[in-house]
Amino acid sequence: METKTKKIMKKLALVLALASAIATEGMAQTKAASGKVSSSDKVSKLSVQDLGSLRFKLAFENPLRQKTKIYLQDKDSNVFFNEYSIGDTQYVRAFNLSNLADGEYTFVVESGNEKLKKDFVISTQTFRGIALASNLK
Repeated sequence: METKTKKIMKKLALVLALASAIATEGMAQTKAASGKVSSSDKVSKLSVQDLGSLRFKLAFENPLRQKTKIYLQDKDSNVFFNEYSIGDTQYVRAFNLSNLADGEYTFVVESGNEKLKKDFVISTQTFRGIALASNLK
């Protein structure tokens, strides 16, 4: 029963993450369409926001709409996610990383000869405590 509940919770988290990414991306594209672009701007403002429960939002600006490679890798350079963004002035995507093992990871954004990185660590922490039972007579 517990395994079934975990599977349902994971599916629900994935659906919510995707819905959040779609809604956020739509707002970001609307905002970007009205902005002015400088010809000297490059991919910038890379940010990773913790949404809780091992969900993260990756965002960056790409004012020149350059072809951009986005990927997630571990410290041994194993790639867990890989996609290209073409023609968008802003990129926003939510990631559910709950299926990744404990370890060191990096979000990487490459555009031309430019490479931006955001490192993070996933670690499981166990808390030990005590719960007192009520006195039985």
